[in-house]
Amino acid sequence: MSSSIFHEYDIRGRYPGEVNETIFYRLGEAYWQVFKPKKIAIGRDSRLSGETLFLYLASSLQKHKVKIIDLGRVSTPFCLWYSQKYKVDTFAITASHNPKDENGLKIFSAKKGIVDKASGLKKLEAKYKNTNPGSTVIMTRPIVRKYSPVAEYIDFILKKISSPRSKTRIALDFSHGSAGREFVLALEKLKIDFATLNETPNGNFPAHGPNPLALESQKGIRVLIKSGRFNLGVVVDGDGDRILFLDEKGEAVDPGHLFSLMIDRYLVPRRVKVVVKNIALARVVDETAKSAGVKLDVVPVGRTKMQVAMKKVKAAMGVEKSGHYFFKDLYYGDNALAALLTVVTILTKEKKSLSKLLEPYRGYVILPEVNLPFEGRVDSVIGHLKEKYRDGKVSELDGLTVEHPNWRFNLRRSNTENLWRLNLEGKNREEVNKLREEIETILTQ
Repeated sequence: MSSSIFHEYDIRGRYPGEVNETIFYRLGEAYWQVFKPKKIAIGRDSRLSGETLFLYLASSLQKHKVKIIDLGRVSTPFCLWYSQKYKVDTFAITASHNPKDENGLKIFSAKKGIVDKASGLKKLEAKYKNTNPGSTVIMTRPIVRKYSPVAEYIDFILKKISSPRSKTRIALDFSHGSAGREFVLALEKLKIDFATLNETPNGNFPAHGPNPLALESQKGIRVLIKSGRFNLGVVVDGDGDRILFLDEKGEAVDPGHLFSLMIDRYLVPRRVKVVVKNIALARVVDETAKSAGVKLDVVPVGRTKMQVAMKKVKAAMGVEKSGHYFFKDLYYGDNALAALLTVVTILTKEKKSLSKLLEPYRGYVILPEVNLPFEGRVDSVIGHLKEKYRDGKVSELDGLTVEHPNWRFNLRRSNTENLWRLNLEGKNREEVNKLREEIETILTQ
């Protein structure tokens, strides 16, 4: 078995070829050998393989007298909260937004929060590689304590995110993932008018895949919004840490535009001094932060990179291009529910439509992210692009970013898939489309 299932901040691969019950048993064994936990909490998303993977993981840990708490089907943000609230290492069995034939593991340390290679995953990988892949695995059904304090988690979120009584009417698509129950409970407590699509967890993801950024995932919610009853729509990913917003017209909202609005209308009134964005996010965020007198740190793409940067500068909030919204008050974690409540708070206070509120931030044309197969030619591709666009300002903070007065692009390797990810924006649609075609040609030669 290759160690390719170990990524920058999680474990992930195709089931059953790359991740399976035997591998999860070995992961449990390796985790115990490295960290010696006395107690572990385990949650999972709706994927069909989650239950058996849980049993093998729990069985290998319980062999070493580790107490197992079964959190059931919950969101990944819930797992982070649980780890910090109850001071216990917590696992989330999930492949997040990836296709249904994948599964994986996200780890939250009671002491460190999100675990990545720098904070423990590299040690786990090394120990895992030394476990005997040919050894016999005997799964003994574990004795677990079922405990899932979702109501307590919701109360915690509502105390941290100011969300008053609102007339906002929300259409939500949960992608048949694991977060629906949490959202519904929160909105019912706030007495907000809402309707849901694909709320029932189903690992086959029959309506559409678990990635809200895919156009197919947005069709159903767009129809619901255009019925005229709703003035806000959201699509949530498979494990509840990523969210896509749609305005009252059914148009998808760019996270950079939304973050700019949050800075001006939510964070500045609360005297926030520092925020963080990843390098792929729209340049308008830089301009908004500067105008508002808010310090902006720019970091490479990645959940743990965001978390580490936010902790270092004590940033109140951070946002990624992919629809992850991070909150200092929520243990520096990404939380789709908190992002929704933040938007609801703004809409309630401003009493304007979301599209109207976003108009001041739409000075640049932002193209949808381009994903192309990665062929293993990092140095030659980056070198070629640096030479071709040498008249721009170049940064290699994460892949290659070129800033030009009229346009900007970032090209980087995905942290979770074998893909190039290309983000482009500019003042002129024709010019930025031409730029995209030029770069795509270089990547596919």
